[in-house]
Amino acid sequence: MSSDSHFIDFQDRINDSIKRVGAVWLRWNYAQQLLLVCVVLFIKNAADIELRNIQEAYLPGALEFPTAVGYFSGSFGQAAVASLLGVSTTTQWVALHGLLILAGLGVAFWLIWRTGRETRSFLVLALAAATATASLLVSIGKYDVITFLGAVIFALARTTPVAIFGVAVMASGNPEQAIVASVAVLALSGAVEFRHLRARAVIAVCVTGITWGIVQLWFALSGVGVGRLELVPVFLAESLARVITSPGNEIWSWLNAGWLLAVIALFAATRLSRKWLVVALFVLPGLVTIITADGARVFGSVVLAAYLLVALWIGQTQPWRSENRDSVMGLAVIAMVTLPVIVDTPGWLSDLVIGRLAAFF
Repeated sequence: MSSDSHFIDFQDRINDSIKRVGAVWLRWNYAQQLLLVCVVLFIKNAADIELRNIQEAYLPGALEFPTAVGYFSGSFGQAAVASLLGVSTTTQWVALHGLLILAGLGVAFWLIWRTGRETRSFLVLALAAATATASLLVSIGKYDVITFLGAVIFALARTTPVAIFGVAVMASGNPEQAIVASVAVLALSGAVEFRHLRARAVIAVCVTGITWGIVQLWFALSGVGVGRLELVPVFLAESLARVITSPGNEIWSWLNAGWLLAVIALFAATRLSRKWLVVALFVLPGLVTIITADGARVFGSVVLAAYLLVALWIGQTQPWRSENRDSVMGLAVIAMVTLPVIVDTPGWLSDLVIGRLAAFF
């Protein structure tokens, strides 16, 4: 009996500690919450600049815009902005993307602020836990920031016209990823809880599909013969090797701390709706990620819109009992602060298997 009572006392102490963390978080104003989120994002995601890609691909492509010069020209949003502003050096490119990252996060934080006190207290944690948010700092100078901005606007916009503007921005960052992201939201709308998104998702699929078609025509007129889809076989061996050699790392990296939100959503949704959440949050983004070389970066980008829509629904409906509110918030804060973020590739074992699979393919 003594050991049982000690164990129960230990559980109570843990539960009380988690509740206190949640209660403190809910008492904080939005500025205090943002300060913690930004500090954690900065500490956990060591900034890395895409120097080689900037110098060899992105910047030369922007200097030639509106002529397409390679598959990366499909991310025409960043090229158009850089060309419009007269960006011509690596330093200017990095500075521009630094400002774009601040703008993207600023828009996201503002849209979250508009959702209301308790909703935003949960939603800002979900955004901080998202792999796409970590990718902004892990690959500075890449088109991810345009895709991120568009996905955030699409998911959190209150009106359909603004949401479609977000889709257009997302497609300008990466048309192929935008198509998958839109299809994921369309799949999500199959759930009863998200049925109201059906029309918005259908329009998004049409907009991204048309954008992709226009880009292919632009490539043809510019004499570019290789798009992103043609590169899939080139990197397929590397992609499969990463999943085979380190499935735990790869699958965890897809959502990182966001897995907590996914588990909450699956328990909160009705039984018939769960399959649609699985398709939208795991199956579609996972299939695309497994056949591409960039792993978690790709998953984070294509799932972000659906992920934020699910987070918004959880924040607004709060499916847990009122007495559990502090515990849920406390767990979310602890997860956001402590759980690891994985965006980069595994080590030597992956390289070994890549060589074997590359020879086969």
